[in-house]
Amino acid sequence: MELILDRITKQYKNKIAVDRISLTMQKGIYGLLGANGAGKTTLMRMICGILRPDSGEIFYDGMHVGEEGYRNMLGYLPQEFGYYPEFTAADFLLYLAALKGIPRRRAKEKAAGLLESVGLGSVASKKVKAFSGGMRQRLGIAQALLNNPRILILDEPTAGLDPKERVKFRNLISELGKERIVLLSTHIVSDVEHIADVILVMKDGAIKHQGSLGQIIQAVEGKVWECRADEPLAKALAEKYPVLNIRKEDGGACLRMVCPQKPLQSAWNAEATLEDLYLYYFREQ
Repeated sequence: MELILDRITKQYKNKIAVDRISLTMQKGIYGLLGANGAGKTTLMRMICGILRPDSGEIFYDGMHVGEEGYRNMLGYLPQEFGYYPEFTAADFLLYLAALKGIPRRRAKEKAAGLLESVGLGSVASKKVKAFSGGMRQRLGIAQALLNNPRILILDEPTAGLDPKERVKFRNLISELGKERIVLLSTHIVSDVEHIADVILVMKDGAIKHQGSLGQIIQAVEGKVWECRADEPLAKALAEKYPVLNIRKEDGGACLRMVCPQKPLQSAWNAEATLEDLYLYYFREQ
C-alpha cells in the first residue's frame, strides 16, 4: 500500500498553488497542516483526480491517478460535501451507493454497517436536515467509505464542530487509519497533534516540514521563550520578535516568543508545542 506523489505542481494564473511536491504515503494517518490558502485543498483535489497537475505524476500501487482502478480505491470528504436535506441518512447512502454502482442488496448492508460504525445507526431514518454539524460530518465519512477505499481524503473535516464532536471525530479517524492511508487536512492544530502518524506542514504550496510530532517540533525546540514584562517593554519585544502569545497580567504581560537567542535576561525556555510551530510559520496569516 503506497501512494506516490512525484513532483506535482499546480499554478493558477500568477499564483503557484502547489509547488513540486513529492511524497510517499503508506498505511496510517497523515495530518496536512497549513493556513487557509496554503494549497492544501488543491493538493487533495489533485490526489483525488478532480484537478490535473500541470506537471508531475500521482500513483497508487502502480496505478495512475487517471485510471478507473485508482478511483475505485478512493474515498473523499470535501470541505463542503453536498447532501439532500429531505433524504434520511440511510436513503442518502443508498443513493450514493447507486451512483457508485454498488448492487442494492449489498448497498443496504453496507449502509447499515457504516451508519453504525460512525455512531448514526439509531438515527438512520432521520432526515439529514435535522442533523447537527458533527452528525453531518460523520455521515460524510460514511459516504466516503461506501466503496471500502484504501485511500481516504478528508478536507477540513472538523471545521465548525464543537470540542466534544471533534473528539468523537478524531477517535473515528484513528480507527480508520489502521487499515488505510488517511490524509487529513486542517488548520486546527489539535486535530493532527492527537491522531496523525505523520504531520505535513504546508506553506505557499510547499511542504516545509514532515515527520512525527517529535520530529516536527524540533524545528522550534530550544527557541521558544517566555518572559514577564511591563507594557512598554512588552510592546518593544513584540516589535522585535515573533510573539506567539501575550497573556495580560497585573501591571504588564507574560509573553511567549520564538527566537534563536534568549530575548531578555529574565526570559526562560519553554517546552515547544506544535501550536508554537504553527503560529511561528503562519503568524502573518
